[in-house]
Amino acid sequence: LATPLHAASQSVAPAFGAQQRPMNEATRVSLRLFALLAAALGGSARALKVSTFGSQPGAPYRQVLRNRQNAQYVGDLLIGGQTISGLFDTGSVDLLVRSTRCHSCVHPTAPYNRTSSDTYETWLGPGTIAETTFGSGPCTSVRGYETVGIGPLVAENQAFYEIVQHQIPVLDIADFAAIVGMGPNFLGTTVDPSLLMSFNVTEFSLCLGRPSLSPGYLTLGPEAEAEYKEQHYAQADARGLHHWATPMGSVRFMSSYMTSQEVVVCPNEGCGVIVDSGTSLIAAPGEVLAQLATSLTPIMEDCSNLHMLPALKFTMDGTEFVLPPEAYTMRITGAVMEADSIWDILFFKPRIRRINMCIPAFMQIDLVSQFGPTWILGMPFFRYYHTTFDRTARKMYFAHAGPDCAPQPFYGNASEPTLAAWHAELHRGPM
Repeated sequence: LATPLHAASQSVAPAFGAQQRPMNEATRVSLRLFALLAAALGGSARALKVSTFGSQPGAPYRQVLRNRQNAQYVGDLLIGGQTISGLFDTGSVDLLVRSTRCHSCVHPTAPYNRTSSDTYETWLGPGTIAETTFGSGPCTSVRGYETVGIGPLVAENQAFYEIVQHQIPVLDIADFAAIVGMGPNFLGTTVDPSLLMSFNVTEFSLCLGRPSLSPGYLTLGPEAEAEYKEQHYAQADARGLHHWATPMGSVRFMSSYMTSQEVVVCPNEGCGVIVDSGTSLIAAPGEVLAQLATSLTPIMEDCSNLHMLPALKFTMDGTEFVLPPEAYTMRITGAVMEADSIWDILFFKPRIRRINMCIPAFMQIDLVSQFGPTWILGMPFFRYYHTTFDRTARKMYFAHAGPDCAPQPFYGNASEPTLAAWHAELHRGPM
Protein backbone atom coordinates (compact mmCIF):
# COMPACT_ATOMS: atom_id res chain seq x y z
CA LEU A 1 0.00 0.00 0.00
CA ALA A 2 2.66 2.47 -0.95
CA THR A 3 0.12 4.37 -3.03
CA PRO A 4 -3.46 5.41 -2.34
CA LEU A 5 -5.74 2.71 -3.72
CA HIS A 6 -8.55 5.03 -4.55
CA ALA A 7 -7.03 8.35 -5.56
CA ALA A 8 -9.02 9.25 -8.65
CA SER A 9 -7.48 10.38 -11.90
CA GLN A 10 -6.26 13.97 -12.00
CA SER A 11 -8.92 14.94 -14.50
CA VAL A 12 -11.64 14.62 -11.87
CA ALA A 13 -9.76 15.30 -8.64
CA PRO A 14 -9.73 19.11 -8.44
CA ALA A 15 -13.11 19.51 -6.74
CA PHE A 16 -12.59 16.91 -4.00
CA GLY A 17 -15.64 15.42 -5.65
CA ALA A 18 -14.06 12.84 -7.89
CA GLN A 19 -16.71 10.24 -8.50
CA GLN A 20 -15.28 6.77 -8.26
CA ARG A 21 -17.22 5.72 -11.35
CA PRO A 22 -18.08 8.74 -13.50
CA MET A 23 -21.37 8.26 -15.36
CA ASN A 24 -22.45 10.05 -18.50
CA GLU A 25 -25.62 12.11 -18.34
CA ALA A 26 -27.78 9.54 -20.15
CA THR A 27 -26.83 6.82 -17.68
CA ARG A 28 -27.42 9.09 -14.71
CA VAL A 29 -30.85 10.14 -15.97
CA SER A 30 -31.91 6.55 -16.69
CA LEU A 31 -30.84 5.45 -13.20
CA ARG A 32 -32.79 8.29 -11.63
CA LEU A 33 -35.89 7.43 -13.69
CA PHE A 34 -35.57 3.81 -12.63
CA ALA A 35 -35.56 4.80 -8.96
CA LEU A 36 -38.46 7.21 -9.37
CA LEU A 37 -40.50 4.61 -11.23
CA ALA A 38 -39.95 2.07 -8.47
CA ALA A 39 -41.04 4.58 -5.85
CA ALA A 40 -44.15 5.42 -7.86
CA LEU A 41 -45.10 1.74 -7.95
CA GLY A 42 -45.22 1.68 -4.18
CA GLY A 43 -41.73 0.66 -3.25
CA SER A 44 -38.13 0.59 -4.33
CA ALA A 45 -36.65 -1.62 -6.98
CA ARG A 46 -35.07 -3.67 -4.20
CA ALA A 47 -36.30 -3.86 -0.64
CA LEU A 48 -33.56 -2.97 1.81
CA LYS A 49 -33.57 -4.60 5.22
CA VAL A 50 -31.23 -3.31 7.89
CA SER A 51 -30.56 -4.64 11.36
CA THR A 52 -30.02 -2.46 14.43
CA PHE A 53 -26.69 -2.09 16.19
CA GLY A 54 -27.49 -4.96 18.52
CA SER A 55 -29.55 -5.32 21.68
CA GLN A 56 -29.50 -1.56 22.20
CA PRO A 57 -30.34 0.34 19.00
CA GLY A 58 -27.76 3.01 18.35
CA ALA A 59 -25.06 1.44 20.52
CA PRO A 60 -21.68 1.59 18.79
CA TYR A 61 -19.97 -1.51 17.46
CA ARG A 62 -16.16 -1.64 17.73
CA GLN A 63 -14.29 -3.90 15.34
CA VAL A 64 -10.63 -4.80 15.73
CA LEU A 65 -8.53 -4.31 12.59
CA ARG A 66 -5.68 -6.78 12.14
CA ASN A 67 -2.30 -5.21 11.47
CA ARG A 68 -0.34 -6.54 8.50
CA GLN A 69 3.23 -5.22 8.64
CA ASN A 70 2.02 -1.72 9.61
CA ALA A 71 0.87 -1.21 6.02
CA GLN A 72 -2.57 -2.85 5.98
CA TYR A 73 -5.29 -2.93 8.62
CA VAL A 74 -8.05 -5.39 7.79
CA GLY A 75 -11.28 -6.55 9.35
CA ASP A 76 -13.80 -9.20 8.45
CA LEU A 77 -17.21 -8.73 6.91
CA LEU A 78 -19.78 -11.21 5.63
CA ILE A 79 -20.80 -11.03 1.98
CA GLY A 80 -23.36 -13.64 1.02
CA GLY A 81 -22.45 -15.62 4.13
CA GLN A 82 -18.76 -15.69 3.15
CA THR A 83 -16.12 -14.24 5.43
CA ILE A 84 -14.15 -11.67 3.45
CA SER A 85 -11.22 -9.60 4.72
CA GLY A 86 -11.76 -5.93 4.01
CA LEU A 87 -9.84 -2.67 4.03
CA PHE A 88 -12.03 0.12 5.43
CA ASP A 89 -11.33 3.06 3.18
CA THR A 90 -12.49 6.60 3.94
CA GLY A 91 -11.32 7.68 0.50
CA SER A 92 -13.93 5.81 -1.55
CA VAL A 93 -17.67 5.11 -1.43
CA ASP A 94 -18.41 1.75 -3.04
CA LEU A 95 -18.01 -1.82 -1.80
CA LEU A 96 -15.52 -3.43 -4.17
CA VAL A 97 -14.68 -7.14 -3.84
CA ARG A 98 -12.08 -9.40 -5.41
CA SER A 99 -14.10 -12.16 -7.06
CA THR A 100 -13.71 -15.66 -8.46
CA ARG A 101 -14.96 -14.09 -11.68
CA CYS A 102 -11.49 -12.59 -12.05
CA HIS A 103 -9.65 -15.49 -13.68
CA SER A 104 -6.42 -13.54 -14.01
CA CYS A 105 -6.39 -12.40 -10.39
CA VAL A 106 -4.05 -13.68 -7.72
CA HIS A 107 -6.03 -14.54 -4.58
CA PRO A 108 -3.80 -14.36 -1.49
CA THR A 109 -6.98 -14.35 0.61
CA ALA A 110 -10.36 -15.92 -0.06
CA PRO A 111 -12.27 -14.12 -2.83
CA TYR A 112 -16.02 -13.74 -3.03
CA ASN A 113 -17.82 -16.52 -4.95
CA ARG A 114 -21.34 -15.70 -6.08
CA THR A 115 -22.09 -19.38 -6.86
CA SER A 116 -21.69 -20.18 -3.16
CA SER A 117 -24.31 -17.63 -2.13
CA ASP A 118 -28.08 -18.01 -1.86
CA THR A 119 -28.62 -14.26 -1.60
CA TYR A 120 -26.76 -12.96 -4.63
CA GLU A 121 -28.76 -11.02 -7.20
CA THR A 122 -27.46 -9.77 -10.50
CA TRP A 123 -28.09 -6.33 -11.98
CA LEU A 124 -29.04 -6.07 -15.63
CA GLY A 125 -29.81 -2.36 -15.81
CA PRO A 126 -27.53 0.55 -16.73
CA GLY A 127 -24.12 0.54 -15.11
CA THR A 128 -23.66 -3.25 -15.03
CA ILE A 129 -19.98 -2.95 -15.94
CA ALA A 130 -17.95 -0.31 -14.11
CA GLU A 131 -14.53 1.00 -15.04
CA THR A 132 -12.57 2.62 -12.22
CA THR A 133 -9.16 4.28 -12.22
CA PHE A 134 -7.46 4.15 -8.85
CA GLY A 135 -4.16 5.73 -7.98
CA SER A 136 -2.66 2.24 -8.20
CA GLY A 137 -4.18 1.27 -11.56
CA PRO A 138 -7.41 0.55 -13.47
CA CYS A 139 -10.09 -1.88 -12.40
CA THR A 140 -13.13 -3.44 -14.10
CA SER A 141 -16.02 -4.66 -11.97
CA VAL A 142 -19.55 -6.01 -12.26
CA ARG A 143 -22.41 -4.61 -10.23
CA GLY A 144 -24.62 -6.90 -8.14
CA TYR A 145 -26.58 -7.13 -4.89
CA GLU A 146 -25.85 -9.16 -1.77
CA THR A 147 -26.46 -9.51 1.93
CA VAL A 148 -23.59 -7.78 3.74
CA GLY A 149 -22.84 -7.83 7.44
CA ILE A 150 -20.31 -6.27 9.79
CA GLY A 151 -20.67 -7.47 13.35
CA PRO A 152 -24.34 -7.09 14.35
CA LEU A 153 -25.11 -4.89 11.34
CA VAL A 154 -26.74 -6.55 8.34
CA ALA A 155 -27.99 -5.04 5.09
CA GLU A 156 -29.84 -7.10 2.50
CA ASN A 157 -29.78 -6.28 -1.20
CA GLN A 158 -26.70 -4.14 -0.78
CA ALA A 159 -25.12 -2.91 -4.01
CA PHE A 160 -21.53 -4.02 -4.48
CA TYR A 161 -19.02 -4.52 -7.28
CA GLU A 162 -17.17 -7.74 -8.12
CA ILE A 163 -13.70 -7.23 -9.55
CA VAL A 164 -13.37 -9.15 -12.81
CA GLN A 165 -10.13 -7.59 -14.02
CA HIS A 166 -7.57 -5.18 -12.61
CA GLN A 167 -4.05 -3.85 -12.95
CA ILE A 168 -3.55 -2.96 -9.29
CA PRO A 169 -0.40 -4.79 -8.16
CA VAL A 170 -1.14 -4.37 -4.45
CA LEU A 171 -4.32 -6.48 -4.76
CA ASP A 172 -2.20 -9.46 -5.80
CA ILE A 173 -0.36 -9.47 -2.48
CA ALA A 174 -2.83 -7.76 -0.14
CA ASP A 175 -4.32 -9.42 2.91
CA PHE A 176 -7.72 -8.00 2.01
CA ALA A 177 -10.17 -9.02 -0.70
CA ALA A 178 -12.61 -6.11 -0.30
CA ILE A 179 -12.31 -2.34 -0.27
CA VAL A 180 -15.11 -1.04 1.94
CA GLY A 181 -15.82 2.54 0.91
CA MET A 182 -16.58 4.87 3.82
CA GLY A 183 -16.49 8.19 2.01
CA PRO A 184 -19.18 10.79 2.70
CA ASN A 185 -20.81 10.97 -0.76
CA PHE A 186 -22.57 14.17 0.27
CA LEU A 187 -23.97 14.69 -3.23
CA GLY A 188 -25.87 11.41 -3.08
CA THR A 189 -25.33 10.91 -6.80
CA THR A 190 -25.59 7.12 -6.63
CA VAL A 191 -29.03 5.50 -6.85
CA ASP A 192 -28.07 2.71 -4.47
CA PRO A 193 -27.16 3.63 -0.90
CA SER A 194 -23.60 3.12 0.28
CA LEU A 195 -22.97 0.52 2.96
CA LEU A 196 -22.85 3.22 5.65
CA MET A 197 -26.21 4.52 4.46
CA SER A 198 -27.69 1.02 4.41
CA PHE A 199 -26.50 0.44 7.96
CA ASN A 200 -27.92 3.85 8.93
CA VAL A 201 -24.49 4.72 10.32
CA THR A 202 -24.10 8.48 10.34
CA GLU A 203 -20.97 8.54 12.49
CA PHE A 204 -17.93 6.29 12.75
CA SER A 205 -14.39 6.48 14.09
CA LEU A 206 -11.01 5.13 13.07
CA CYS A 207 -7.78 4.85 15.01
CA LEU A 208 -4.61 2.79 14.51
CA GLY A 209 -2.44 1.59 17.38
CA ARG A 210 0.89 3.38 17.64
CA PRO A 211 3.19 0.53 18.76
CA SER A 212 4.54 -1.48 15.85
CA LEU A 213 2.24 -4.32 14.71
CA SER A 214 -0.52 -3.27 17.11
CA PRO A 215 -4.12 -3.45 15.85
CA GLY A 216 -6.41 -0.69 14.71
CA TYR A 217 -10.04 -0.07 15.60
CA LEU A 218 -13.14 0.85 13.63
CA THR A 219 -16.17 2.01 15.62
CA LEU A 220 -19.52 2.18 13.86
CA GLY A 221 -21.75 4.56 15.76
CA PRO A 222 -21.08 7.45 18.17
CA GLU A 223 -18.45 6.95 20.87
CA ALA A 224 -19.06 10.27 22.64
CA GLU A 225 -21.92 12.67 23.14
CA ALA A 226 -22.09 15.58 20.71
CA GLU A 227 -21.66 18.13 23.51
CA TYR A 228 -18.52 16.41 24.77
CA LYS A 229 -16.99 16.33 21.30
CA GLU A 230 -17.74 20.01 20.74
CA GLN A 231 -15.94 20.86 23.97
CA HIS A 232 -13.00 18.44 23.99
CA TYR A 233 -12.33 17.45 20.37
CA ALA A 234 -10.81 19.47 17.57
CA GLN A 235 -13.01 19.65 14.52
CA ALA A 236 -12.93 20.47 10.84
CA ASP A 237 -15.74 20.93 8.37
CA ALA A 238 -15.81 18.30 5.64
CA ARG A 239 -15.73 20.41 2.48
CA GLY A 240 -15.36 17.60 -0.06
CA LEU A 241 -18.23 16.05 -1.97
CA HIS A 242 -16.87 12.51 -2.19
CA HIS A 243 -13.89 12.78 0.16
CA TRP A 244 -13.35 13.68 3.79
CA ALA A 245 -11.51 16.84 2.82
CA THR A 246 -10.89 20.24 4.38
CA PRO A 247 -8.61 23.29 3.95
CA MET A 248 -5.02 22.89 5.11
CA GLY A 249 -2.52 25.62 5.85
CA SER A 250 0.61 26.81 7.61
CA VAL A 251 2.51 23.57 7.09
CA ARG A 252 5.82 24.29 8.75
CA PHE A 253 8.94 22.75 10.25
CA MET A 254 12.27 24.00 11.53
CA SER A 255 15.11 23.81 9.04
CA SER A 256 18.01 21.56 10.07
CA TYR A 257 20.53 23.81 8.38
CA MET A 258 19.47 27.29 9.47
CA THR A 259 19.18 27.92 13.20
CA SER A 260 15.70 28.99 14.23
CA GLN A 261 14.67 29.24 10.59
CA GLU A 262 11.14 27.94 10.09
CA VAL A 263 10.17 26.66 6.65
CA VAL A 264 6.54 27.39 5.81
CA VAL A 265 4.53 25.93 2.93
CA CYS A 266 0.82 26.30 2.19
CA PRO A 267 0.53 29.64 4.02
CA ASN A 268 -2.91 31.01 4.86
CA GLU A 269 -4.71 27.71 4.26
CA GLY A 270 -3.33 27.58 0.75
CA CYS A 271 -3.71 23.80 0.41
CA GLY A 272 -6.34 21.13 0.73
CA VAL A 273 -6.10 17.85 2.62
CA ILE A 274 -7.91 14.51 2.42
CA VAL A 275 -8.04 12.39 5.58
CA ASP A 276 -7.77 8.91 4.17
CA SER A 277 -7.47 5.54 5.89
CA GLY A 278 -6.74 3.79 2.59
CA THR A 279 -3.33 5.40 2.08
CA SER A 280 -0.38 3.93 3.94
CA LEU A 281 1.83 7.04 3.86
CA ILE A 282 1.57 10.84 3.90
CA ALA A 283 1.13 12.16 0.38
CA ALA A 284 2.31 15.67 -0.42
CA PRO A 285 2.94 17.82 -3.50
CA GLY A 286 6.29 17.28 -5.18
CA GLU A 287 7.34 20.88 -4.59
CA VAL A 288 6.80 20.48 -0.84
CA LEU A 289 8.77 17.24 -0.73
CA ALA A 290 11.62 18.97 -2.51
CA GLN A 291 11.65 21.65 0.19
CA LEU A 292 11.66 18.97 2.88
CA ALA A 293 14.56 17.18 1.24
CA THR A 294 16.70 20.32 1.08
CA SER A 295 15.80 21.61 4.55
CA LEU A 296 15.98 18.52 6.76
CA THR A 297 18.89 16.45 7.93
CA PRO A 298 18.91 13.12 6.08
CA ILE A 299 17.39 10.33 8.15
CA MET A 300 20.04 7.89 9.33
CA GLU A 301 19.41 4.32 8.27
CA ASP A 302 19.63 3.15 11.86
CA CYS A 303 17.06 5.77 12.97
CA SER A 304 19.61 7.18 15.40
CA ASN A 305 19.03 10.86 14.58
CA LEU A 306 15.26 11.12 14.87
CA HIS A 307 15.72 13.38 17.88
CA MET A 308 17.38 15.90 15.56
CA LEU A 309 14.42 16.08 13.20
CA PRO A 310 11.67 18.67 13.70
CA ALA A 311 8.00 18.09 14.30
CA LEU A 312 5.70 18.67 11.32
CA LYS A 313 3.05 21.25 12.17
CA PHE A 314 0.01 22.18 10.12
CA THR A 315 -3.53 23.46 10.44
CA MET A 316 -6.75 21.85 9.29
CA ASP A 317 -9.65 24.26 9.03
CA GLY A 318 -7.82 26.61 11.38
CA THR A 319 -6.79 24.12 14.09
CA GLU A 320 -3.12 23.24 14.60
CA PHE A 321 -1.93 19.63 14.56
CA VAL A 322 1.52 18.24 15.26
CA LEU A 323 3.18 15.07 13.97
CA PRO A 324 6.54 14.14 15.52
CA PRO A 325 9.41 12.71 13.43
CA GLU A 326 8.34 9.21 14.47
CA ALA A 327 5.11 9.76 12.54
CA TYR A 328 6.70 10.71 9.23
CA THR A 329 9.44 8.08 9.27
CA MET A 330 9.11 4.33 8.92
CA ARG A 331 11.37 1.40 9.67
CA ILE A 332 11.84 -1.21 6.95
CA THR A 333 12.96 -4.67 8.09
CA GLY A 334 13.43 -7.90 6.22
CA ALA A 335 15.82 -9.68 3.90
CA VAL A 336 16.60 -9.34 0.21
CA MET A 337 18.06 -12.14 -1.90
CA GLU A 338 20.86 -10.95 -4.15
CA ALA A 339 21.73 -12.97 -7.26
CA ASP A 340 23.34 -12.09 -10.56
CA SER A 341 21.28 -14.64 -12.49
CA ILE A 342 18.76 -17.44 -12.13
CA TRP A 343 21.71 -19.90 -12.09
CA ASP A 344 22.94 -18.38 -8.84
CA ILE A 345 19.58 -19.23 -7.31
CA LEU A 346 19.35 -22.75 -8.76
CA PHE A 347 22.89 -23.99 -8.27
CA PHE A 348 24.63 -21.67 -5.85
CA LYS A 349 23.76 -20.29 -2.46
CA PRO A 350 22.34 -16.80 -3.07
CA ARG A 351 23.49 -13.91 -0.98
CA ILE A 352 21.00 -12.65 1.61
CA ARG A 353 21.15 -9.01 2.60
CA ARG A 354 19.41 -8.03 5.81
CA ILE A 355 17.50 -4.77 5.82
CA ASN A 356 16.79 -2.69 8.90
CA MET A 357 16.55 0.95 8.01
CA CYS A 358 14.55 4.13 8.44
CA ILE A 359 13.10 6.03 5.51
CA PRO A 360 10.69 8.98 5.17
CA ALA A 361 7.02 8.00 5.15
CA PHE A 362 6.14 10.43 2.37
CA MET A 363 4.99 9.89 -1.17
CA GLN A 364 4.42 12.37 -3.98
CA ILE A 365 1.00 13.27 -5.29
CA ASP A 366 0.40 16.30 -7.47
CA LEU A 367 -3.30 17.10 -7.40
CA VAL A 368 -4.94 20.51 -7.22
CA SER A 369 -8.26 21.19 -5.53
CA GLN A 370 -10.34 24.32 -5.05
CA PHE A 371 -8.20 24.92 -1.96
CA GLY A 372 -4.89 24.56 -3.77
CA PRO A 373 -2.32 21.74 -3.85
CA THR A 374 -3.64 18.60 -2.14
CA TRP A 375 -2.17 16.55 0.71
CA ILE A 376 -3.37 13.14 1.86
CA LEU A 377 -3.05 12.24 5.53
CA GLY A 378 -2.91 8.46 5.54
CA MET A 379 -2.26 5.82 8.17
CA PRO A 380 0.50 7.70 10.07
CA PHE A 381 -2.04 10.37 11.02
CA PHE A 382 -4.49 7.81 12.45
CA ARG A 383 -1.78 6.49 14.79
CA TYR A 384 -1.66 9.84 16.57
CA TYR A 385 -5.20 11.17 16.18
CA HIS A 386 -8.40 9.28 16.87
CA THR A 387 -10.66 10.53 14.08
CA THR A 388 -14.46 10.62 14.03
CA PHE A 389 -16.35 11.13 10.78
CA ASP A 390 -19.84 12.59 11.09
CA ARG A 391 -21.89 12.38 7.89
CA THR A 392 -24.86 14.29 9.35
CA ALA A 393 -22.89 17.25 10.71
CA ARG A 394 -20.45 17.06 7.78
CA LYS A 395 -17.56 17.29 10.19
CA MET A 396 -14.46 15.45 11.29
CA TYR A 397 -13.61 15.36 15.00
CA PHE A 398 -10.10 14.71 16.29
CA ALA A 399 -8.89 13.48 19.66
CA HIS A 400 -5.44 12.34 20.73
CA ALA A 401 -5.05 8.59 20.36
CA GLY A 402 -4.46 7.09 23.80
CA PRO A 403 -3.60 3.53 24.79
CA ASP A 404 -5.59 0.98 22.76
CA CYS A 405 -6.79 3.94 20.69
CA ALA A 406 -8.99 5.31 23.45
CA PRO A 407 -9.79 8.93 22.52
CA GLN A 408 -8.13 11.48 24.80
CA PRO A 409 -9.19 15.15 24.87
CA PHE A 410 -7.59 17.31 22.23
CA TYR A 411 -8.29 20.34 24.39
CA GLY A 412 -7.73 20.77 28.10
CA ASN A 413 -9.96 22.67 30.48
CA ALA A 414 -8.60 25.94 29.15
CA SER A 415 -9.36 24.95 25.56
CA GLU A 416 -5.64 24.64 24.81
CA PRO A 417 -4.14 21.66 22.98
CA THR A 418 -2.82 19.08 25.46
CA LEU A 419 0.27 18.35 23.33
CA ALA A 420 2.69 18.89 26.18
CA ALA A 421 1.10 16.13 28.23
CA TRP A 422 1.51 13.76 25.31
CA HIS A 423 5.07 14.72 24.36
CA ALA A 424 6.67 11.66 25.97
CA GLU A 425 4.05 9.39 24.45
CA LEU A 426 4.61 10.80 20.97
CA HIS A 427 8.29 9.93 20.85
CA ARG A 428 8.30 6.14 20.88
CA GLY A 429 10.22 5.38 17.69
CA PRO A 430 9.13 4.84 14.09
CA MET A 431 6.78 2.10 12.96
